[in-house]
Amino acid sequence: MTTMTDRRRGTSARTRILAWIMLVLTVAVFIIVTSTARAELAGVRSHAGAELEHEVTKFRDFAARPDPADDRPYTSVRDLMTSHLQNNLPEHTETFFSIVDGQEDQRSADTPPLRLDQDPDFIAVASETTTPRSGEMKTSVGPVAYAIVPVEIEGQPQRAQLVIIEFLASDLDEAWTTIWTMSSVAVVALVAAGFLGWIVAGRVLEPIRRLRETAAGIGEDELSRRIEVTGNDDVAQLGVTFNRMLDRLEAAFDGQRQLLDDAGHELRTPITVVRGQLQVMGDEPEDRQSTLDLVDDELQRMSRLVDDLVMLARSERPDFLDLANTDLMDLVISSFSKASALAPRNWIIDAAPEGFGLVDEERLTQALLQLASNAVDHTGPEDTIAFGGHLDGDTVRLWVRDTGAGIAVEDQERIFERFAKGRTARSGRKGTGLGLTIVDRIARAHGGTVSVKSDAGKGALFTLTLPWHGKEGDGR
Repeated sequence: MTTMTDRRRGTSARTRILAWIMLVLTVAVFIIVTSTARAELAGVRSHAGAELEHEVTKFRDFAARPDPADDRPYTSVRDLMTSHLQNNLPEHTETFFSIVDGQEDQRSADTPPLRLDQDPDFIAVASETTTPRSGEMKTSVGPVAYAIVPVEIEGQPQRAQLVIIEFLASDLDEAWTTIWTMSSVAVVALVAAGFLGWIVAGRVLEPIRRLRETAAGIGEDELSRRIEVTGNDDVAQLGVTFNRMLDRLEAAFDGQRQLLDDAGHELRTPITVVRGQLQVMGDEPEDRQSTLDLVDDELQRMSRLVDDLVMLARSERPDFLDLANTDLMDLVISSFSKASALAPRNWIIDAAPEGFGLVDEERLTQALLQLASNAVDHTGPEDTIAFGGHLDGDTVRLWVRDTGAGIAVEDQERIFERFAKGRTARSGRKGTGLGLTIVDRIARAHGGTVSVKSDAGKGALFTLTLPWHGKEGDGR
């Protein structure tokens, strides 16, 4: 059974866009054509009304002047009407005639499309007119506009009316020709707009179609595919956003795979050790205690390993940092105080930055303590471990240095990788091999880097270089 959702999915975005465009264009064209038609038809009637008014004015001006035949005032209504009709020739869409004492009397010299002067019903109505009037009526030759002007001469018993007729059929035919021409052009324009709109919509939506096809073809093993982005419009930005989303997904899947690989690889050894020791554990109290001590040590190492792996996994999340305006001097001094309790060394502070920065104090403290712990592993009681910090332009540098055994050149390139361990540790402490990797992730999360400078036997200098967002002397 087909659902509403299925039907909606069956209509492409291209079709919906074109349908809405055509709907808007059709409504707009309809309004324009309708308004134009009304204006054209109203113009015909307005012109006819103006012509009627003009003829009435001409008659009144003519009646106010003496008879041109003898230059004397008119003494008869019939004479006035006859003289006016003889001197006023109508246009091809007009006709005039007079009514005297209820009977049609004289007509203008023309051949009108319709002889209304021979229509008894119209004559009867017109002869009863005592005040000027105008109107429109339907006839067999189309609509006509008329004006009736009653005429009297003081002292004369005759009553007359001048009838002015405007035939509207020809002007209305021209108006309708214009309207139908405009309508035909509008229909052709709509068809052309629909065709061009279909092509343009297809080109505009082409990147979205490619995006959909790419998204449909991407699986867990094909996250490296990307949308080819051209241009700088909204659709292109959608492709850029989609590619960035794929970057994040690929990074998340890689991190997940790495976490599973690391956990499987590193946890297998302590689990094997614990299982083997438990299997060979004897009944003697000393043997049992020795085994339990070893098992406890391995379980603690597993716990540290799990904590470090979880930390690395969290470092890929956008909420890994909790940024706040932090006193960098307090950060260095506080971290130094905590680190000095790790082991008896010659602990000193080289320098402290005077200023505030937008950083995650807890994460940076964790990074400095991890560097200090690493320094403890590579130094003896007689060696020096120093903390320091400095604001330099738009960057802040935090460092931990020591005078211990140093790091071999071939090791410096890999010590920030997962489970990489140096070869010169003195303490014998069993680390997880993730400490410097966590420091690197904390630096990168701040938009910075961590670097090491060392010569074998001459100690090491680890430096966190971070962008500084703040001003010297900012208040707390």
